[in-house]
Amino acid sequence: MEVFRMLKRSLSFLLLLGAVFLGLLNIGSVSANTIPSNYSFDGSIFTGPIPYYSSTKSQKAYIWNNTQTKRIHNLKNYPNTVWLVSKAFVKPVKGKNQVYYKLYSAYNKKVKGIAWYGYFKKSIIKLPVIFNSQQAYLNDLSSNKALKLTRMVAKLFPNSQVNLDLSKSLYVSLPQKTDLLNEFTSTKRIDLNSFDSEGNYSYYERMAPSKAIKLIDQRLSEMGYDQDKRNSMSNYDIGLNIVGYAESFYRQSELNIANKYRYPVTLSNFRDMQDYGACSIQLGIPK
Repeated sequence: MEVFRMLKRSLSFLLLLGAVFLGLLNIGSVSANTIPSNYSFDGSIFTGPIPYYSSTKSQKAYIWNNTQTKRIHNLKNYPNTVWLVSKAFVKPVKGKNQVYYKLYSAYNKKVKGIAWYGYFKKSIIKLPVIFNSQQAYLNDLSSNKALKLTRMVAKLFPNSQVNLDLSKSLYVSLPQKTDLLNEFTSTKRIDLNSFDSEGNYSYYERMAPSKAIKLIDQRLSEMGYDQDKRNSMSNYDIGLNIVGYAESFYRQSELNIANKYRYPVTLSNFRDMQDYGACSIQLGIPK
């Protein structure tokens, strides 16, 4: 009887495993077949390229040449790169529609090619105005890959607390800005970008974070906020508004749509696009 029960349990497990496996296949099939065969995206028409990060853990996720006959880059070598998708198209693969991206590195346009969309995730920033709690904001700040430079700038003020209301004040207009800043004294906004002697604008938020943070550190020191000064600012809170290669959203409904579609879309009520950039700090001492 014990042997029979063991065989029965084994058979039940195998049947369950088979059902789960078939279910996963069906889910994958439905997901793939929901991609319209005539889907396409061309960032040159209106939206500009759409920023993405590699989200795959595969060691064999490749970018191919334009004819898709030769592997030219392995994504494992670009874990922190922002990829700009300039075009997307559908290609039937084993009877299923698959989306492929024509893309290039935001930091080096020579690094480019064609890659399968499943390797990537949109670079998205949920703007501070959407958050209703300080903790939710801090949780997102600590985990969102698109906020890497924001985290690095916050660390330049090691004894100052990142504050949601100060961050919101950098985005909203009057009278909301006044209401938010009324809870603080000694408020000061610092716009980090500037023009150089040749009239070129810095755009730190569009640089690789490892490069940008060195220049931002230098810029702060030039403005009187060297590391010693920043270390002494334990009575200050800090707000941050740093948006570069990312789609940014101030409406939850639009954020939900952006997350729903892995590939760029243009709908009647939504369009994937980069339409906002910023690199600024708000300082204030809580009352």
